[in-house]
Amino acid sequence: MFHFLMGIVSYLTLNFTYKWLKSPVIHQELINSSQTTVVASLKEGSSLWCIDDTKSKRICKFRYLCYHPVQDHFLFFHGPETVIDGVPDNRFDPALLDLSSVDDHNTQYFNYVDYPVSALDTFSNITVMDGFSLIFNRFNADNIMHVVHDDLLPLFHTLRQFSWSRSSIDLEYTLVMMEGWNEGAYFDLYKLFTNKPPLLKRDLQKPKQLICFQHGVVGISKYTTWYQYGFKEPQGALPHTSVTGHYVRQFVMFIKRRLGLDSGLINAYDSSYVILCSREHNRLITNEPDLSMAIARHLNKQVIHISMTIHAFKEQVQLVSKASALIGMHGSILIMAMFLPPDLPWMDIVYGAWRNEIEENTITYPHEAPEVGGIVHLSDEEQKQIMGTKEVPRHLCCSNPYWLYRIYQDTTVDIKSLLLVTETAENKQRKMSSRPKPAYDHTLYPSKVINVTCQLPPEELQPALWFSWEPPLNIPFIAGRDVRYEVWIQPSGQENYAAYILDLTEYTFTENLLRNTHYNVWVRCIVNENSGPFGDVAHCETK
Repeated sequence: MFHFLMGIVSYLTLNFTYKWLKSPVIHQELINSSQTTVVASLKEGSSLWCIDDTKSKRICKFRYLCYHPVQDHFLFFHGPETVIDGVPDNRFDPALLDLSSVDDHNTQYFNYVDYPVSALDTFSNITVMDGFSLIFNRFNADNIMHVVHDDLLPLFHTLRQFSWSRSSIDLEYTLVMMEGWNEGAYFDLYKLFTNKPPLLKRDLQKPKQLICFQHGVVGISKYTTWYQYGFKEPQGALPHTSVTGHYVRQFVMFIKRRLGLDSGLINAYDSSYVILCSREHNRLITNEPDLSMAIARHLNKQVIHISMTIHAFKEQVQLVSKASALIGMHGSILIMAMFLPPDLPWMDIVYGAWRNEIEENTITYPHEAPEVGGIVHLSDEEQKQIMGTKEVPRHLCCSNPYWLYRIYQDTTVDIKSLLLVTETAENKQRKMSSRPKPAYDHTLYPSKVINVTCQLPPEELQPALWFSWEPPLNIPFIAGRDVRYEVWIQPSGQENYAAYILDLTEYTFTENLLRNTHYNVWVRCIVNENSGPFGDVAHCETK
């Protein structure tokens, strides 16, 4: 497609850059195996407690899970004190759990090998990792979008889930990354989540001896993920996403605190500048200086350029956190939009997508290597078809030539049409900012109605029952004007019942009632279509 997408994320939002961080050197020494009491506890056996009933969502807490660097296997020693809870009967279909947040990728499967505890005597040297460890896989350690979406946000949620410290997460976990890579460009970002040096797989393989982790968690949560990369179906948003803008904002505040940056918020309209992200190698904006000047004139704000090769991650966060907009060519850089200054407690970030509709403004590179968009290795017919295709067809990851040909193209931006997109996004943002917002984005449900009372109304010529009740105790604290009550009336010993919706707390019922009949009555409260639980059953009898 010659009309290549360009992200305009606004508060406005748009894009971000980063600097390849220096690869840190691991200095952590494994704990000496002379801790005889701990080794004695190991001979009581390993234990595993798993939550959730599917491989995709399963995370396990463990005690004395071991790793053999020569076999490259995790070992589980069955002993007199072993507990196994939540492990399916067939944990090999296809695995016990995923080590990364990317769902059901066959390079991310985790399982363990069973041994009796007596087999420990065959290992001449055992190293025990004291304390708590979190064992997981990074998915793509050299791409900032993957690092944040696949690793850091899931890390944040998993550590919160399994932390008992006063702070938001327990920083005393040792992070153990088992995918087998070197530090990668963003290794320092993982250090923000722990006070201890993280460990790579290679650190565990140096001693050539059995390594046992005393306590910890294996696996990482998928709760915060919202995108899938097209391994089994064309890439796109996940159908059922749990994470909210409010939760992402908590993550952003945590990152800023750990970076030593001011975690305070500003109003985007108070910002004096917007960010324009520069790329150095591909997906270039060929008329970037002209675009920069046009944006400055249109928004009446300074335009600051940030670049992966110039600005470190901390600098990028600092700049983006005080910008009113982030503009950049489509790419992983857009993940930095989460650091834009929204109106708390929601993200309130507007995304605008610009398309290049002018074919001659697209610059492609058919003679490059296939992995960066080249197509000359294909037949003449295939090349012609790819070059003539205006829309990239839906495809699976990761070597589709139609997609690669377009993803690595450069673009001369049509400034007039881009400014229309920014103006639309700015107008949307202005409307969003004027809306009242609660302090959180969770649904609050009414509790049980109380004091349900039944009486026989006087002077009724037909069977009738008068009921009254009091609102739930938490109603004064739930925002919502639409408060109603659902009443069920059922003859005792029968399954059928009559249901009524009322906006009253007392009512005389006469419809379909029989004389000299016992009735069971339940009442529950509904606020803004959110139903609370039924209260205790009330009993009444007509005359």
